[in-house]
Amino acid sequence: MCTSLRLPAHVGQWLEVVRQGRKVSQWQVAAGLFSGQVKKSSRRRKLLRGTHVMRLGTGGALTVAGPSLGLSGRLNTACIERVNLIVRHEVSALARRTWATAKLAPQLLAHLEWWRASYHVVRPHTSLRVALVQPRERGGKRLAQRYRQCTPAMAAGRTNRCWTVREVLCHPLPGCVAKILGQHDERAAPLVVGLRQSLQTGGR
Repeated sequence: MCTSLRLPAHVGQWLEVVRQGRKVSQWQVAAGLFSGQVKKSSRRRKLLRGTHVMRLGTGGALTVAGPSLGLSGRLNTACIERVNLIVRHEVSALARRTWATAKLAPQLLAHLEWWRASYHVVRPHTSLRVALVQPRERGGKRLAQRYRQCTPAMAAGRTNRCWTVREVLCHPLPGCVAKILGQHDERAAPLVVGLRQSLQTGGR
């Protein structure tokens, strides 16, 4: 299911069609793609109503196909809106009305990769925490620990603990990210290298 009007431009295939006696290429959107939009009407910052509009597919087809895909079958844009809001809050270059706009593509890519690593392996998420069978006493006047902190990477089984910022910055970059950074230019590399050297030397 798609809630963005830009995604259909990437899901499909090019077809050779005959038009006015000439062969031309025409983009054909994938038949199984559902695209919708929620139009919200507000007044004085108060939501009045929301209208659901199907751009690709029908509401009935979405209702039938939704449960088989693990979805509710209803058009809902809350997930993508939450992702967009989180990215804009965490990546200053993508915030609205900011002076911290990215000047170079490699710098923006490095910022996005750093945020993605921090979001998935460093920062615990309250919604993913796991309740302990037996609360763990922490001594003193502190309350007993009732939950085990969990990150998205831990929930997905990719790691068994929360990483530190030092471990993330000292970890080698994935091959695909290093290749992309190298294809643009090397002006974004000093930022990452400087942070790593600062951590390795104890911040001196």
